[in-house]
Amino acid sequence: MFKQSIWREQNALLYFSGTLLSKLGDKFYIIAIPWLIYELTQSAVSMGVMFLVQTLPFIFVSPIAGVLADRFPRRILLFVSALLQGTLAGVIPVLHILQVLHIWHIYVLGFFIACVGAIFSVVNSTVVPQLFKKEKLMKVNATHQFIDTSSVLFGSALAGILISKIGVYNVLLLDAFSFFPIAISILFLTFLTKETPSKIKSNSWEQLKAGADFLLKHHILGPFTLLILIVNIANGALISMLVYFSREKLFLSSEEVGWVYAGAATAQVAAIAFVNFLGDKGNPIRLMLINIMISAVGIITVALSWNWQTLLLAVAIQSAPVIMFNVLFKTMRQRLVPSHIFGRVNGLISMLGLGTLPLAGFLTGVLAEMIDIRIIFFVMGICSLLVTIRFLRLTKLRLIEQEDELTIPARLG
Repeated sequence: MFKQSIWREQNALLYFSGTLLSKLGDKFYIIAIPWLIYELTQSAVSMGVMFLVQTLPFIFVSPIAGVLADRFPRRILLFVSALLQGTLAGVIPVLHILQVLHIWHIYVLGFFIACVGAIFSVVNSTVVPQLFKKEKLMKVNATHQFIDTSSVLFGSALAGILISKIGVYNVLLLDAFSFFPIAISILFLTFLTKETPSKIKSNSWEQLKAGADFLLKHHILGPFTLLILIVNIANGALISMLVYFSREKLFLSSEEVGWVYAGAATAQVAAIAFVNFLGDKGNPIRLMLINIMISAVGIITVALSWNWQTLLLAVAIQSAPVIMFNVLFKTMRQRLVPSHIFGRVNGLISMLGLGTLPLAGFLTGVLAEMIDIRIIFFVMGICSLLVTIRFLRLTKLRLIEQEDELTIPARLG
């Protein structure tokens, strides 16, 4: 699946090995935190609140992170944010050991972990073209997504087993240590261009406005960002309440929940292999829209599931197309956006793409106390499908790559 053109490069070995270890621990966090919240509160509202405080930073911090990425050395931003995430994640088990942990501690720490994570995420996706050449971007993005998905496959199943064997707090401690390998690997990466793309003389607001103007006027990225903003209402409902649905409606164990995530990841790996094999063939816009529609069908199928096997199938149908869409959309914007403004555009896309997630997650938690969660999932899936159909006109648009105003050989992601 992965040719020598990627794996013979030192940057690839360093970047992807560090990413693999950190992503594995990151998946521990995805299962451990909602599991811990449920153990402490048994409340859908509490889980919705946690989802809210973890997602809000990606809305408000992402644009700031984009400005930082275009203004300061990206290596330093990545290194510091990785270390901070690991340190903050380790505070939760420490507070438990000291017997002073309260639910508000988890909310506060989750908020700051998400703030630092938003910075890392934006800078990390911005810097990919500084480590790899343009013709390798699709393969690099597919490889990165493969690592992320493989960590779901093994990390989620392992997290479920470890929670039952060593407890949720020890799993969170393992997650904290997982951030340090990627921080170390960042120090040894070789940037093919300077780490700060250009000298920016305007103030932060003007810089942010320039990124917004570019995105608003772009004939492809603008409409796609709007579509993502809308359909993520349904995705936010599913992501925030999947563990609650698994325990409240299907009465699944931690191991079964882990297998649901891991099994769905198998379908995601197949999706990555397909998009990597497809490369630049065909119409990426049409393929992205088809993926969103299939994902909506998956959300509807989740509402109809009755055991862990059917839930696994439903989550696979929902998540595999999303993974393929992510690879295609990330590669598209890396090719369409000039480097000197890439950080700001990335930050704004991240903000708008996640804009509806926290509110959707919070409101779903509130509604789940009054309305059957199955009905919520079903209605959200139908609405997402209908909205995407309205955007099929985008298939008539053509991709025109932008040439960077700066003369740059290549860049990281």
